[in-house]
Amino acid sequence: MTYNKKIVFQVLAEKSNKIGNQFQEWTDFFTAWANVNGVGGREYYSASQVNSQNDMIFKVRYSRKIADFLSSEIRIIYNNNIYDVKHIDDYQEQHRQLTFRTEQHNGRYN
Repeated sequence: MTYNKKIVFQVLAEKSNKIGNQFQEWTDFFTAWANVNGVGGREYYSASQVNSQNDMIFKVRYSRKIADFLSSEIRIIYNNNIYDVKHIDDYQEQHRQLTFRTEQHNGRYN
């Protein structure tokens, strides 16, 4: 398997501003080389606008740094697009490769 695409994992971190107010912000956590594969997409109508959904699969070498996160705690940045992680798979718990099933985020890069 060829890992030839650079991706960035981001985590949702708790931060505080100058006056002590707490907020959450996505921050870069880990950069990895990945195998990227599109698994299709679809367009749908919602609230009088056309939306699109692009599903992607990212495969990376196993790393304990990202293996222990829940799918809701991380997201992937690839080609300036945001991908929300829907499922993380460590095939048969072999600790060789992690597979991330994702859906492209349809919002601003934030």
